[in-house]
Amino acid sequence: MTMEEKKAGGSPAPAPPAGRSRGGCLTAFLIAMMIINPLVAILYLVAGSLVQKGLPDAPSWAIPVLGIFCIVNLACAIALWRWKRWGFYGFVVSAIVALVVNIIIGVPAHQIIAGPVGVIILYVLVRSVWNELEPGV
Repeated sequence: MTMEEKKAGGSPAPAPPAGRSRGGCLTAFLIAMMIINPLVAILYLVAGSLVQKGLPDAPSWAIPVLGIFCIVNLACAIALWRWKRWGFYGFVVSAIVALVVNIIIGVPAHQIIAGPVGVIILYVLVRSVWNELEPGV
């Protein structure tokens, strides 16, 4: 154990497995997801009343549900960062739930499309490393 590891109070962070390379675009996408989703979750969960004012016909449960799914997206991005295949499937499920909720609350179609497009982009980016992703939790 190095001096820095002793100061940090633990074992070293696991190194990425040899031979795995995420690629620049997937790396950038995942980093963006790990930054944007927590910020949007905070908006939904802390300032949900402001969002609700913009969508007066939305049921009261919808905004917190969308906030929770932003947190789910964060967990999925972290899972993919750690080479876990379930992170991709989680993004797909999250996008489907968000699509349904957004339709229910009356979000305009041009805004609703972002979720499915994000999944398509993620699919394209993950395809090249799919076999490197670990199945299971």
